[in-house]
Formats: sequence, structure tokens, C-alpha cells
Amino acid sequence: MNSTYSSVERLLAADPAFSLRPLQVAQLTRGWAVDVTAADLDMLAASVDAPRRLSAKRGCLGDTGANVELARMLEERPEDFGAVGQIVLGADAVQLQPGPRLFADTLFVVGLECIDGLQRLRVIADLRDRLPREHLRRAVIRLEIRCGAERDRARHAYDAEDRYRNASTAQDRLIRCPNIRRLMEGDWEKGDFDPRRGMTAGPHGSRFSMAEVTSALACLSDDPLPIAANLAATPEGQEALWSDRTSAVYRSVFHGSMTPVGVMRAVEAWRTARAALADMPRKSRQGHGHLIEYAPDLICWKACRWMPLMSLHGKSAFRWDREIDRQLPARTVRAAEALVARYKELHPEHGRPGSSYKSEAPRLGLWRELADCAV
Repeated sequence: MNSTYSSVERLLAADPAFSLRPLQVAQLTRGWAVDVTAADLDMLAASVDAPRRLSAKRGCLGDTGANVELARMLEERPEDFGAVGQIVLGADAVQLQPGPRLFADTLFVVGLECIDGLQRLRVIADLRDRLPREHLRRAVIRLEIRCGAERDRARHAYDAEDRYRNASTAQDRLIRCPNIRRLMEGDWEKGDFDPRRGMTAGPHGSRFSMAEVTSALACLSDDPLPIAANLAATPEGQEALWSDRTSAVYRSVFHGSMTPVGVMRAVEAWRTARAALADMPRKSRQGHGHLIEYAPDLICWKACRWMPLMSLHGKSAFRWDREIDRQLPARTVRAAEALVARYKELHPEHGRPGSSYKSEAPRLGLWRELADCAV
């Protein structure tokens, strides 16, 4: 893993070494683990030629979304900056020289290479003149330093890390929502719920994806406007909805009153309404009837307004299963016919040259216009 002591001495004499005053240092099986502050690293990637000099796998990426967030974290929450990842370095040799007093050791690193973490180093370098050194010292960062064969192993692994890493998504982070966690812990009888895998319910163990659950809850939200239903109607909109757990739209869908029975009612109603739309004759989808094709969740949302949505997740005298089965299909067809007629009345120009139903029908502005349509 490391050169012999005499080899280290020769390297230190021949090459300039990068020195650190670590807060903690340990020699491990695969290299060194070192805790330092951002103040110790502020000049490491400051120069224009830093990527070449440090043999990084790619150059500085500038103001990417991730780098902007890292910079904001270092400015606003320096204690968190080192908690979201480590920096991996390679070296020809490493030597620890004990100091005269506690926590005064010096670590010398010869032949430094940045295997992973150049963007974080550059963020520190870019902020070094704007943030006081005392501020930078509050950001404690873990360095891993690899030598010899372990250095080569780490380099090859990190060069291909994208193949091994599951990128975090807004859907993944739903599990941090306390309302979602309470729902997961609820009584699903023979089913279960997980924000990544969706919901299992019913005597046959039917599984519904989180996208379907989200659309269903949005369509049966008691919000008087179809804002959540519009967002949940597209994958991009669902990502936006899931990503902001503090928004009023999110709370209208995933709130503290959610129950397993309420979610199952919503999914059953949404599925029944969508099935009723699918059974409508092809001719009903012509002209402004493309609303059925391109905005089905608007129709589902409207068709469900007659139900006691405030009691969706609780005890209710309303016989949900029977009414969904017996009344909702016909009400969905009537809602579709009324909304299509109102759409044609308000926007006779849609579908003509220069416009298309496919682009116009999903727009929130149109959904808001049609929300008050009488059914």
C-alpha cells in the first residue's frame, strides 16, 4: 500500500509535497482516512491548470446545478458540507510526522492526484476570498488517500462509477416525508405501500405504481382547483410535485390525514373513471374531443367532485365501493361530454393550423378555465 520509509524520504526530498494538519488521521487497509477542514484545502484547486496538475478525470464543470447547491451549502451550512460525500485522492507516498503537541501532526502527501472530488475542491477555492477562514474551518471533510495498487484500483472504479451509482430522485426522497412514513406504517390488511414500489391492494394483490397512486390522490384531492391533478398528469409534473414537500400542492395530495383505506378508495375511483373514458366511442375523441385523449385526469378530477372528498380518508356513511362501481362510470362520461362542449365554446380556434389539441389540452390554464364547468 505504501512505500517503505526510506522510499518516502527520497520522494519527499525530490518532489514538493502537499502538507496537511489533520484533525484526525488513520492508516487503514486500503490507504489513509483523514479529516481536514475546508480551510486546509482552499488552494488545492484554485489554479486554472488544477485539473491537469491533479490528473482529475474531468475538468471543473462551472456553475452546474450540483455545484451551485454545494456552494450554497458551504456558505449557509458549512457543517453539512463534509457530510454529503468524501474526496478521494491518490498519492505516490504519504508520511505522517508527529508534532510536538496534541493535534499538531503533519501529513505530507507526494505526487497528489484527485481521483474524485475536484468539483468540491473547486467550490472551496472559488469561495475562499468571500468566506472568512474561520467559516471554512467549520466544514470538516473526509479525505481518502490511496497509494500503490489501491490507487490504481480506486482510479479505475471511480472512472466507471456512473455505472454503479443509483442517482437519487424526488421519488426516492418521498420516504423522508413524515406523512408518507405514517402511511407506510398503516394497516393495509394483506397489502402494503412503499413510495418506491407503489401500493399492493385487493384480494388479488394488484399492484399500483407510485405514479398511479399520485394521480389518483391528486384527482380526489378536495382542492377546488385541478392544480395537483394537472401536475400529476405527466412524469415531469410528478417529479416537480414530489420534489417540493413544503408546497401547498404537495400537502393537498400527501397530508397528515392519509389512510390506507383512503388511498385504496382514490385508486379505485381513478381506475374506474379512466376505464370509463377508455370505453367511450372513438368518434367522441374527434375535434375538441381530443380533451379525452390528452387531458383524461382533468375529466377524472371533475367526475369525482360529487363524492364527499373531505371524508375520503376517514369513516363515512358514504358507500364508496358501491357508488364508485355504480355511479362513477356514467358520471365520468357526462363530465367528459360537458367538458368537451365547454372547451369547444371557449376555444373554437384550438386545433386549427398553428395550434394543436395535443399541446393545448394539457395546459393548466385551460384546466382552470374548465374547472367550473357544470356537469
